[in-house]
Amino acid sequence: MKTYNWLFLTLAAFSSVACNDELEKDLKDVSVTVETNDNVTYDGKVITVAKGTPVKFNIGGEPDNITFFSGETGHNFDYRERVTIDPSQIVSSKLTVEINTQYSGAYDNLFSMYMSEEFPGLYKDDFPGDCQQLKDFTGWTEWVKQEELPVEPSKTVSYEMDMMSHLGKNITLAIHVHPHDLTKQQPRLNFSKVKITNELTNGSAVELYASNMGFTPVNVWSSDVSSVEIDPNLSKNTGYYDTNNNLIESALWYGTVTNNIWGMWNLSNASTGSFYVHSAALGKGLRESWLVSDYLVINACSPDTGVALKNMTNRFSSYEYTYNEVGTYRATFYVSNENYKHSESKIINMVINVK
Repeated sequence: MKTYNWLFLTLAAFSSVACNDELEKDLKDVSVTVETNDNVTYDGKVITVAKGTPVKFNIGGEPDNITFFSGETGHNFDYRERVTIDPSQIVSSKLTVEINTQYSGAYDNLFSMYMSEEFPGLYKDDFPGDCQQLKDFTGWTEWVKQEELPVEPSKTVSYEMDMMSHLGKNITLAIHVHPHDLTKQQPRLNFSKVKITNELTNGSAVELYASNMGFTPVNVWSSDVSSVEIDPNLSKNTGYYDTNNNLIESALWYGTVTNNIWGMWNLSNASTGSFYVHSAALGKGLRESWLVSDYLVINACSPDTGVALKNMTNRFSSYEYTYNEVGTYRATFYVSNENYKHSESKIINMVINVK
C-alpha cells in the first residue's frame, strides 16, 4: 500500500509565545499522511475517495492533543468559535418541537408554551423574586397555542414556528407546567427536537439546540421547603445535599434531576434537543414548575465541533473516517502541545473530494 507524505506542503501553523525551556515540545515533526488504494487516490492536491469508503490517516510525531474536523456541516474548523450568523445569510429560520405525554389519561390545560421579547430575565439567585415575576409578567405570547397542545396519552405532536420576524431581537422561551386536577395523575411531558434551524444562502443549515438555550427550571412548588414532601430518591442526585446530608434549598428551587423525581425537569439529553418533566402518581400532589430560557438571538448557532482523537494520556497513530455524502470538504487536524510553561499549536488542512 502506497503512502503519500504530502501534507507538509499544505499545512498552516501558528504558535503562542513560548519560553526556551526543556519542557518545550516541538511540533515540526508532526505530520499526517493518507493511505491510498483503489478507492482512495491523491493527485498532489486533492484526496479523492468513493462515498462510504473509510479514509485512513496516519499521524506522525507525538503531539499532546489532536482534534479532527471533517469539514462537514457542523464540523468546520473555521466555525469552532462561531456563535452567531450574519442575518443577511439566513433565508429561513424555524423553531421546532415535538411533544409526547405518558403515564396518564387525558389531561387538558396541563401546561403552556410561551415566548416574549420583553421578559426581563430570571434573577437565578432570588427564588421568591423569580416566582413573583413569573406570576406577574403579562407579556407572554403563546409559542404553541393552548388548544393545539396534546391532551391524550402516548400521542406525539409536532410544531414549527417561523422565526424570521424575530431576527436581531432577544427572545425568551418558557414552558409553564400548571397541573390543576388532584383526581388525575400528572403525566410525564416529553419534549424533543427542540431547536432553531437557520437555512443559509449557501444551501447549508445551522442548528441551535436546547442545550445552548440556557434553560433554567423554577420549581415553584419548592418555595417553602419545610412544607415540601421530599422524595427519598432525591438524595441520589449529586448536588442536592451537603456533606452533612442537609438539603441545599437553592438546588431544589432551580434544580434538575438525572433520575425520575416526580414534577422535576430532566435536561440530561438537552444536547440532542430533548428533555422532560416527570410524571406524578395519583395522590402525590400537584407540582407547578417553569422552564425558562436565557435571552436567545435567533441568528445564534452552536459552535462547530471536532472529534478529540488524542490527549496527553493516550497514544495515537492513525484514524479512519468515512464520508457518506458526495461533495468537497476541507478536513482539518488541529494538533497542540501544552504545559504550564509552553503552548504551541499547528493546523494541518487537506481537501477531500467525495464522489
